[in-house]
Amino acid sequence: MESQSVIVITGSTRGIGHGLAKEFLNNGHKVVFNGRSQEAVDKVLEEFKDYSSQICGVAGDVSMPDTHEKLFDEAVKHFGKVDIWINNAGIPQENKPFVELKIEDIKRLSDINIYGLILGSQIAANLFLKQGYGKVFNMEGFGSKGRIMKNLTLYGTSKRAVNYFTKSLAKELDGSSVKACVLSPGMVRTEFLDGALEDKTTKEAKQFQKVYKVIAEDVDVVTKFLVKRILKSTKNYDRIEFLTPGKMMIKGFKMMF
Repeated sequence: MESQSVIVITGSTRGIGHGLAKEFLNNGHKVVFNGRSQEAVDKVLEEFKDYSSQICGVAGDVSMPDTHEKLFDEAVKHFGKVDIWINNAGIPQENKPFVELKIEDIKRLSDINIYGLILGSQIAANLFLKQGYGKVFNMEGFGSKGRIMKNLTLYGTSKRAVNYFTKSLAKELDGSSVKACVLSPGMVRTEFLDGALEDKTTKEAKQFQKVYKVIAEDVDVVTKFLVKRILKSTKNYDRIEFLTPGKMMIKGFKMMF
């Protein structure tokens, strides 16, 4: 890969996506930001104005094909190519049992977390095949490994789908110059997760909050790790995992003592 890569990151005006963008820019790369509102995109472009020659932004909902197409077009228009596409955009589930969720909320989460990621992967992969190279990274989350927690049924299902989809897509891309890979950030301290934990009063949720205090890492710590490995990644279906079993064991001992 060239020394200066161009990276598209959906949902990058806050949270992990924002942290990834910041780390890529700090390492001399170029970033195309995305957020649902123009206000959010303008705000992040102003925040990173010192990197004005390395950034551009596209406002748009990832459940709409036009958003992904415009992201790719703007990247090529500004920087001439796209090297890495990260499907990061996602929304949390309301703290309710699945049977109590409103139909419109079920559809919205599915549209963003599943359909949006699949749509972004297809559009990026097709354009990468035409370009002749490129890597798609899909973001995992709670539920990706099959873990279940009360009131996270829909969110966990959406993230469980990420691994199967990406692994299958990678198999279809075998033999091409395009790769499909997975990012597993573990538990990260963001307003996304903090908000999802608010008002959780069940015994299970309280126990989870105790675990969160020990296991969760700051955004900067996680994104430094992920970015370094994203840039070095060369294999298809590369699964870049921050919270490895070894790290989990060490944190488990800290939690015990």
